[in-house]
Amino acid sequence: MSNEEKGDMKQFDEYLNFVEGTPGELVEGIVTRIDPQEGLVVDFGGKFEGIVPQRELVHSVEEYEQGQKVKLQVMRFDEEEGYVFLSERKPRMKELLTKLQEAYEDNVPVKGRVVQETKGGYRVLLQNMVPAFMPGSHSLIRRDQKPPKDEIDLLILDYKRGRRGFNIVVSKRALQEKRQNEFLAVHKEGDVVKGKVVKVDSNSIHVDLGPVQGVVPRNLISHDPSLLPKDVCSVGSEVEAKIVKIADHSKVITLSMKDLEPDPWQTIRERYPVGTIIEKPIKSILPFGFFVTIEPGVDGLVHISEIVWGRKRVDLHKMFKVGQTVQVEVVEINEQEHRIALSYKKVKGDPWENIEQKYKEENTVTAEVVRVLPSGIIVELEEGVTGFIPKSELSWKRIADHTSLFKEKQQVTAKIISLDAEQRRMRLSVKRTVPNPWNRVSESLRENDEVKATVNSKTKNGYIVTLDDFDVEAFIPSKQASEELLEGSKIEGVVLKIVPELRKIIISQIKLEEKRNLEEYNKKMRDNGGTKTLGDIMRGAMR
Repeated sequence: MSNEEKGDMKQFDEYLNFVEGTPGELVEGIVTRIDPQEGLVVDFGGKFEGIVPQRELVHSVEEYEQGQKVKLQVMRFDEEEGYVFLSERKPRMKELLTKLQEAYEDNVPVKGRVVQETKGGYRVLLQNMVPAFMPGSHSLIRRDQKPPKDEIDLLILDYKRGRRGFNIVVSKRALQEKRQNEFLAVHKEGDVVKGKVVKVDSNSIHVDLGPVQGVVPRNLISHDPSLLPKDVCSVGSEVEAKIVKIADHSKVITLSMKDLEPDPWQTIRERYPVGTIIEKPIKSILPFGFFVTIEPGVDGLVHISEIVWGRKRVDLHKMFKVGQTVQVEVVEINEQEHRIALSYKKVKGDPWENIEQKYKEENTVTAEVVRVLPSGIIVELEEGVTGFIPKSELSWKRIADHTSLFKEKQQVTAKIISLDAEQRRMRLSVKRTVPNPWNRVSESLRENDEVKATVNSKTKNGYIVTLDDFDVEAFIPSKQASEELLEGSKIEGVVLKIVPELRKIIISQIKLEEKRNLEEYNKKMRDNGGTKTLGDIMRGAMR
């Protein structure tokens, strides 16, 4: 305690001794006039007016009213001026000190006001009259914070009085700890409490419960996880919550507002039985599906496998928008894990039901390519109905790389060659939509026939060509080509060998040239009157 405070205490003790040791009549006065500079003028039933100087008042002069009754003690007479000086403070001293001592002994709080910051703490006036000292560590006042102007509740830590004076030490921290312990002594986890909101941030709500502070984490605000703390309350509003955890070391209490709400998952199966069709808005779209808000706190997932029938790839962000209302069917409920599985495609209906009534084998259909595989292509006839076209069924010709001929979203005409409704499988053929050119080859093409062709590609041993009149592929061995052939060039040749069942044709440019040279020689011989052809001469030589 500073020297200044010790001096205050000594003067106060001398003043008290004067009151106790000096006889003075106790009277009751009625305020008749208020002088802001001098104090109060009162009528106490005597011959003279009574004056209560401002320094002898318990409160500031502005707090009194005319007609108000006050308890006073006679101090002295001023016969020349005709006044009697009285004091309100002196008769209150003994009573007040007795109450302060009782408060100390009973460990109950008292009112005090911080009037000055001193070394190591603060000077405090209790009941606006009795000086006391409050250590800085017991003030709960931060260094960057100004002391409160209003009266505050305090606990008396020490009360000593002797001949040389008295000493009173007070604490706000001790009072707070006392109230915290009292609160925790009568409250337990599961209790419902009320408090005032003092802070709202993005992740929690801070609630003043009086001696302790409670925190409502975002996940305990509501069964609806989309709600933010600011959506529920604001600073100053009163809330009711359930105690879910008490941390003794920090005196912080975790609260739950959600626990006071009905749990929507307890009766979810009764309100939304499996098979129920509901119409709800889309909450979010993710790579594996989208979530639908069924009601506050209850979301359901439409997995990507439950969006369309078949194997079609879908862009969810192109098909749907957040906030869009969709019809979905409840297919599974797990109350324990708070999960609901929904289906979008089931509401649309299964296109494979009665599929054989819509599509039959040998039907020619138009379909869209949805996927190109090494083994063939997958096409979609309608939403949810897909079929497979093997690579061998894409063309009557041999195709080295079908991925260059077929692209996704391309329209193709195909014939259904098999349909299995139970296994949801359909096979189709592109090449069977046109007649098999090899049938005509078998009927009309023979060895040694002349043909026209277009060069397709060069191989290690020769060239692949397409016969123009038959639209089938043939092979020219390198030794049977008259020159280096370029892709796309038009050539002529003669059929050396044909095997229709194996779809093989070999042609030769060299043999065609020999054939034509022979025909030209024979023609010249005939034109010159000769009777023998080159063939006759050669046959004769062979004999």
